Amino acid sequence: MRVTRRERDVLCLLLRGKTNKQIAESLNISGYTVRDHVSSLLKKSGVKTRAALMAEHMREREMK
Repeated sequence: MRVTRRERDVLCLLLRGKTNKQIAESLNISGYTVRDHVSSLLKKSGVKTRAALMAEHMREREMK
C-alpha cells in the first residue's frame, strides 16, 4: 500500500493505540485532518475499521 509521509505518521501513532485527538496533538494538526488521513488509509487498504487497518498493516510487515 502506498501512503504519503503524513499518512505514515498517522498510521505509526495509530498502531501505538493513540486516539485521533492524541494524534492531532502529536502532529500539530486538527482532529479533522487526522480523520481524513485515517479515512484515506482505510480506503487504500480496503478495510472498514481501525482495528482491521492495524491488522492489515501487521500482516504486511510480517510478509516483508
